[in-house]
Amino acid sequence: MLLRLDEPLLIARRSEAGNQFETLDAIPGGVLRGALAWRIAQRFAADLECQGGTFRNFANLFFGDLVRFSSLTPVEVRKKNLSTGYLTVVAPRDLFTCELHHGYRKPSSDEGHGIWSLLRENRQECPVCATEDTASGRKAASMKLEALGGFISLVRNAPRSKHKPKQTVEMHIRIDRKSGRVNTGDLYGYVALEPGQYFVGEITCTNQSVWKALQTMAGLQPEEVNELKLGKATQRGYGKVSAVFRPREKSLWHLQDLSQRLTSTQSVTMLLLSDAIVPDPWGRFWRGFDPAWLKRELRLPPEAEVSIDRNEDKEVLAFSAARTVDAFNAKLGLPRTRDIAIVAGSSVRLTFTGIDLSDLLKALEEAEAQGIGLRRDEGFGRVAFNHPVYQQLQGVESRMLDLSPLELGRASNSHPSVAILQFALDWLKKLDEQPLSHFNDERFEAVARLLHTSRQTSVEAIKQELQRMGRPENLLAMPLSGRDKPNFFETDGKQGMEAVQRMLDMLAEELHNNQLDRSPEAWRIGLQLLAARIAGPARQKAQERR
Repeated sequence: MLLRLDEPLLIARRSEAGNQFETLDAIPGGVLRGALAWRIAQRFAADLECQGGTFRNFANLFFGDLVRFSSLTPVEVRKKNLSTGYLTVVAPRDLFTCELHHGYRKPSSDEGHGIWSLLRENRQECPVCATEDTASGRKAASMKLEALGGFISLVRNAPRSKHKPKQTVEMHIRIDRKSGRVNTGDLYGYVALEPGQYFVGEITCTNQSVWKALQTMAGLQPEEVNELKLGKATQRGYGKVSAVFRPREKSLWHLQDLSQRLTSTQSVTMLLLSDAIVPDPWGRFWRGFDPAWLKRELRLPPEAEVSIDRNEDKEVLAFSAARTVDAFNAKLGLPRTRDIAIVAGSSVRLTFTGIDLSDLLKALEEAEAQGIGLRRDEGFGRVAFNHPVYQQLQGVESRMLDLSPLELGRASNSHPSVAILQFALDWLKKLDEQPLSHFNDERFEAVARLLHTSRQTSVEAIKQELQRMGRPENLLAMPLSGRDKPNFFETDGKQGMEAVQRMLDMLAEELHNNQLDRSPEAWRIGLQLLAARIAGPARQKAQERR
């Protein structure tokens, strides 16, 4: 499943977050599951209330473990070809890098000092910084390592670690329902994923007939663009996405068959590709790795044992963290039971005894296919053993994703919001090419304010407003005697005003090319982006004078 965000998307980390709601970087499978279930409920509301055949089919699909929804991870779009992208995987928590020169070494485009797994070697400092380089004149220095974090783009022989989903911060007012007014300071904010980004995930069905049933009930069109609503605030301009579904036989994220990755029963690395909810026999949730639950969840035979390795300092080789998982039952209007999950990217190095390699291979293949823990139908509990990311994807084919069905430039006719987003991206590129030296005067902040607040949709109307700037008759009924001064915007600032008018002509042309010249929203965004570019050097000059 390939997905593009047409509107900002908010998947709140917690149901209770004060006046600030912050999104997750990946889209949990439960969000997609809920969106499809809601879509079916809207189409067959009367049939579901009767609890007949439609109700039984619905219950089997979503509560009979016939369909599983994986988490959706970000896609890194190639700069040279916007119709293709790279799959990403959450960075293992045992991967560390230089805190000053972050990322992989060449040929990766990170151009950092390197990545080291603390499951395999015990390091505290960056070895590159600790070595003197006579060629570049760099002296030896002590530089600590820090956790890599984020997502790793799966590029063959040259993985990258600097891709992170873009976020936008938006503030909103809270209206008192009793008075219909807004109390002073009563605000709340959304930290949401920016529109225009791509995500990829999987919907795993037990057989073809199950997929056909889901497709029919949800009204999904394979190989065509489908519109869905995900996350929070879907009736307030958030959550609209476009999705394309394509058949696939093998998992996206494992990259290789386990038989190619697992050659020994010792020093086996286990990586959580998604959050895992693992309870103990008393219903309490594990917050880290332990041999007791590992043996149970990996379904090892009674004579087999699993242990967590230690390094030479006797430290346990396990890296994990936990988070709370909140959800809401829209039917009951009440929050669901809170779970605690071990977060994606948690990793551990294991040694298995009392079991042959062939039997271990079968058990771990089953764990990779079925997952571990609770709520696996919502994408929790996906694991990988000896993932190729630890070998920097050497000899592994990189998975190039075809984004052409959802490419922004091809979706303008059916998705006006996406057309505006594409225009904004193109307009920013053109603004980057324009010189800003003409605006190195604090008085151009007034020009930026005028453009930022303008509601005009005509270049000529905006130019007329600009021509009146700096003239006293706009403020006074009649000029004051003895106070005549040359108009800055007609003398020293004349070149800057001419540059603004040229940019306005470019804006009108860009809007016309995107068939948005009659869209007030597109004009507003274009003028605000232009105003921000003018205000930058003007404010910097004002700060220098202070």
